[in-house]
Amino acid sequence: MCTLQIVLLSAPLALVLLSIAFMPLICESFWSKYEAAILSSLAGVSIILTVSGIDCFREILHSTIVDDYIPFIIMLFTLYTLIHGIRIDILAKATPMNNVIFLAAGSVIASFIGTTGASILLFRPFLEMNKHREKKAHLVVFFIFLVSNIGGLLTPLGDPPLLLGFIHGVDFFWCLQNLFSSWAIYVSSCLTILYLVDRHIIKKELNNVITEPFSLKITGMFHIFLTCVAVIVLFLSFKYSSIVLLLLSGISIINARKKHEVDVLLFKNVAVTFFVIFVTMAPVIFILNEHSDAIHLITGTSARTYFWLCGAASFFLDNAPSYLLFFNLTGESAHNLMHVQPVLLKAISLGAVVMGSMTYIGNAPNLMIRSLAIKAGIEMPTFIGYIGWASLVILPISIIITLFM
Repeated sequence: MCTLQIVLLSAPLALVLLSIAFMPLICESFWSKYEAAILSSLAGVSIILTVSGIDCFREILHSTIVDDYIPFIIMLFTLYTLIHGIRIDILAKATPMNNVIFLAAGSVIASFIGTTGASILLFRPFLEMNKHREKKAHLVVFFIFLVSNIGGLLTPLGDPPLLLGFIHGVDFFWCLQNLFSSWAIYVSSCLTILYLVDRHIIKKELNNVITEPFSLKITGMFHIFLTCVAVIVLFLSFKYSSIVLLLLSGISIINARKKHEVDVLLFKNVAVTFFVIFVTMAPVIFILNEHSDAIHLITGTSARTYFWLCGAASFFLDNAPSYLLFFNLTGESAHNLMHVQPVLLKAISLGAVVMGSMTYIGNAPNLMIRSLAIKAGIEMPTFIGYIGWASLVILPISIIITLFM
């Protein structure tokens, strides 16, 4: 395969990821109107190039769509629908310690219902708890760090990159066994920094604490039960898992509509976006597999290298395709990565998930939470301003962790 073919086959994926990352920031109205048409066109171009440039194109597309995309999107859809039936109402003093406790709990919850699900579920009560605070932007930033990103490290359900690893053969409990210490370091460090920052800010505020007694109300216990069933189904990984997950989603939607509407249309946009990413990523993964030896001569096999390269990709692009690309770049099976070179798999997992918190565009929930915060009247940091926060908080912790890889 010549250089020109490699460039042509890789171009659609690059254009898709760059468009998703930057078009909403550059021209939001144009992108919202023509997003589907642009992404569909790029997917079509990618399919044409794959068919004309790769002999085994049928096997590649079949593997990508049937083996990867369909189970991936079914799992995401199940978690998305189940979470809509759960509601948390909390009334508590908006103190630095209470904010730390809330986000610590959110960092655990995110690993079991996903960072997107946890963000949807917890952001409203978090804002409600802090409604009397004068300055809230820093609280939203740490919410994005912890709930929308880092908190998802402990299970494959936590974040799409790890879910892709699970689909490709990584054991369900591998993340908990191998990433817990890193999760604990990131979470405890971020919470400590948040406490110090919030304590400094709250001293300058006059009307910052409510006087009502603490109360916590959780509704939707049936949906919590369904979520537990979904986790068990995924853990068992039996033949008809997808059918059972779809059944759980159907039950959830019917039950949730008795109280409020589940926004299925919103998930439709997510499903289309991921479909385009998977289709355009298929030829790139084929290229990586074909040229893995040559690429290893350039990049080496250092865990630190994989962490920072995968992290850099997540920094600018979406973390799910970044994970899958570097997972395939190793040229190893999931079994070998887990048991022979676990440090490489750990580096890729951490790089994809954690470094996705470095920008608003590194992970899907980041932009969503930013938009919700702005709608709530919170003056959020600019794109560069947010990177500044992440560079001061996430980057130093990452440097320390990679020193011990």
